[in-house]
Amino acid sequence: MSDILKRIQNTEYNILKELDRICKKYDIEYFLGQGTLLGAAKYKGFIPWDDDIDVLIRYDELERLTEIFQRETDKNYIITNYHIERHNALSWTKIRDKNTLSRPKRYAKLPINWGVCIDLFPIYPISNLRPLRMAEIFIYKAANKLLMSGMTRYDENCDLLTRAAARLPLSFRRFCMDIAFGILKLHGNGSEYVLLPCRGTKVVRRDIIFGEKKYLYFEGEKYAVPTDYHTYLTINFGDYMGDPPENEARGHDDRLGEIEWKL
Repeated sequence: MSDILKRIQNTEYNILKELDRICKKYDIEYFLGQGTLLGAAKYKGFIPWDDDIDVLIRYDELERLTEIFQRETDKNYIITNYHIERHNALSWTKIRDKNTLSRPKRYAKLPINWGVCIDLFPIYPISNLRPLRMAEIFIYKAANKLLMSGMTRYDENCDLLTRAAARLPLSFRRFCMDIAFGILKLHGNGSEYVLLPCRGTKVVRRDIIFGEKKYLYFEGEKYAVPTDYHTYLTINFGDYMGDPPENEARGHDDRLGEIEWKL
């Protein structure tokens, strides 16, 4: 492992510990997710080449956390999303270390905080009826593409549709994202299925995440994980205990282009 990757992981793990401290104080439930959950299940810590931390949290708990976090944490950290930072083009929330930098050079013109971060993916309810569920997924993906066009327009392979979307007023793109999330919130927390805005948007049964409390070790400490984390990981990664495809065993600098680091 390179020295810079280890330092990135240490910075992110410190953010996770701060999140954990505040969530425990205010009884806010969250779960390890995505590659972080895979790392906990397979390595009891970071995937050796991974350079991020992913967390799953129910949308209403995330809204509560967003109100609490900034007044509870020290000045080194900031919680941010597209409501907090006008030019933020992501539909999920991040916690960043303000004293660091992790910025893909292609996005240098985006005036947002680019500190090393962890990702907080909101868990949204979605319709139990398949036709309505498909419609809600379509609405979410369309709104998400509109919002993200503010970032993806800088990609080398940016298509004409993305360029056109990026020309729409920023206020309109943000409004569309609010509408999409507002539709999902109408279901409350009693629906059988939930939507996760990660890995291309995933819909899973609620009982895969919520139910009996389960914990796994991650870097020497126990953290909450989805109740049926095996099924969750299988949905996302297939045979997750086997060797990954070569094109997946890489960090963000391979996927996002050259990144400016300051640690």
